[in-house]
Amino acid sequence: MWIGLLGIIGCYGISIALIHLLFGIRNKRGKKPMNVVLVTKNNQSQIEWVIRSMFFFSRIKGKPVKATIIDEGSSDETREIIERLSQTHALDFRIQTDFDAIDRFLREHDDDPVVLIHLSNREDLVRVPV
Repeated sequence: MWIGLLGIIGCYGISIALIHLLFGIRNKRGKKPMNVVLVTKNNQSQIEWVIRSMFFFSRIKGKPVKATIIDEGSSDETREIIERLSQTHALDFRIQTDFDAIDRFLREHDDDPVVLIHLSNREDLVRVPV
């Protein structure tokens, strides 16, 4: 009796794993990652949380994310935090030296979906894809 019950449970578990695997492969094919541009200046208290939660929830939801961080001349430890996180996350870190760096980036990625978030603006924080 126990052997039959374990066999049924095992077949059920294997079928669930195969369905998740097939749907995962199908959903990942052809998906372009969403570009998220984080504009920061002296945001050391929240930059790590924003980056880690954005990548964590993108993995859970199965929606790939590419993050570009544009620093507008931080004088705190924001740059060091970003450089440390760029070793484990797919981050493109740029230091803004001119005023049209953001506009230039948006023109370069005109065909891609881009979410622009200024971390100093509280209203923009609700648009972080989490």
